[in-house]
Amino acid sequence: MKGDDRFLALADLAQDQWGMFTSAQAAESGVSAQHLKRLADRFILTRIRHGVYRLTGTPIHPTDHVRAQWLALDPTRSATERIGSADPRGVASHRTAADLRQLGDIDADIAEFTVPRRRNTRSDGVRFHVATLDPTHWSLLDGLPVTTTARTIVDLASSRTDGGHLAGVVWDALRTDQVSRGQLESELRPFAYLYGAPLGDGAGLIAALIDDVAASDLRSAPTDTRASRQEEAAGEVGHGPGVLNILRDPALPAALRALRKQGIV
Repeated sequence: MKGDDRFLALADLAQDQWGMFTSAQAAESGVSAQHLKRLADRFILTRIRHGVYRLTGTPIHPTDHVRAQWLALDPTRSATERIGSADPRGVASHRTAADLRQLGDIDADIAEFTVPRRRNTRSDGVRFHVATLDPTHWSLLDGLPVTTTARTIVDLASSRTDGGHLAGVVWDALRTDQVSRGQLESELRPFAYLYGAPLGDGAGLIAALIDDVAASDLRSAPTDTRASRQEEAAGEVGHGPGVLNILRDPALPAALRALRKQGIV
């Protein structure tokens, strides 16, 4: 295969994979490891991790490390083939899924995936969880299979993520309408006791988590800001639309907390 043909073959591989491809895919297209190295030395390719390259000039994305790790889980099949099959051979989950879905403020330096069977890796940047996921438990996010918001929260709770971080994830999921409160109350019932709520009390757990976010917001806000929010909340009492606006504003959990303490809501 001529040089131009080899480069075009790599471009075809990368087209539907965020500008990336694996060395195994390149080999199947007739491009050797030696040629990949030469292209990388000439800065035509960028090596992201062992066995995964990106065409130089392709836009860089904050989640490229997760995408590259996912491609490496099944390096011979294309992303299109994997997504279109019953088993995509790995779904981004747990902390990684929370980060991708912009839920909470949780450390996601390690790429976490749920896989159908136990597997090993030499990479320190990957963690596997073994489970059989129903097709309804994940969806595509920018072309990457990611556990749904509800499944992500269940995974975090079952792995005993600390209450503060779980509260932030739950709050963001509810305020952005990614999941209903009723669904979370049902889904989290088995884990309520892990967070100090009565056994099976999913509603109590959700209420406690929301209160935790409100209390944290109230503690971290400057004194004058807290006072002004409380005065604003109190001033709106008696004016129905004003109270509703406060309750709808995701940036004002402190105001909601103030209203609760006064017995207004």
